[in-house]
Amino acid sequence: MSWKKIDGILTQLAVGRDNNVWGINFKDEIFQYTGQTWRNIEGLAVNVGVGADGTVWVVNRFDQIFAWNGIGWTNVPGALVQISVGDKSQVWGVNRADNVFYRTNGDVLNGTWVQVPGLLINVSVASDGTVWGVSRNRDIFKWNGKDWIQIGGKLKQIYTSSESSVVGIGINNNVLQYKDGQWLQYKDIILENVAISIDNNLWGIDSMEEIYMFQPNLLYTSRFV
Repeated sequence: MSWKKIDGILTQLAVGRDNNVWGINFKDEIFQYTGQTWRNIEGLAVNVGVGADGTVWVVNRFDQIFAWNGIGWTNVPGALVQISVGDKSQVWGVNRADNVFYRTNGDVLNGTWVQVPGLLINVSVASDGTVWGVSRNRDIFKWNGKDWIQIGGKLKQIYTSSESSVVGIGINNNVLQYKDGQWLQYKDIILENVAISIDNNLWGIDSMEEIYMFQPNLLYTSRFV
């Protein structure tokens, strides 16, 4: 298997199940992948999170938070610069001060944001409650339910869809996956942004904002970050 180029231009993307992929372009426009093309969704955002159950949240350039209700966006109180969705009950994010929050029960209308210890620039949550993050100095952390445990290596960005599915972008923009306590590098690909679905399909964006998709079987070489 190899990386397949997908038509379109994006700056950030997130993926749920069965290639339910949403993305943002350089104009802050929001798109959903239909399997053939990208469908423009109303609204503007700079970051999107997609859960395994199809739950979608975004944040815009003014740090406002919105949840997709199937026909439009519901404004959610709070201010974040990055958001991640595992499913409707697992929504995490970070604000402009690098503080980390999760939404109680993921509830759009009645939930509240709860701050957890630590400072991160990127957080990712899976539907099984697995949470990973990256700090401003590129250190990697995994949430144990009470605090962050540092994991060896350095990453620019991280994405998880389950306890066993964790990928990231290394310092040199190489694509890595965490397996058996080490980071393994994918061959022949350099990306700026990466995501992995609960089905283990990888999606990514390169420095030209071009989109790529990779399906199992996975081809990587053993190598630490």
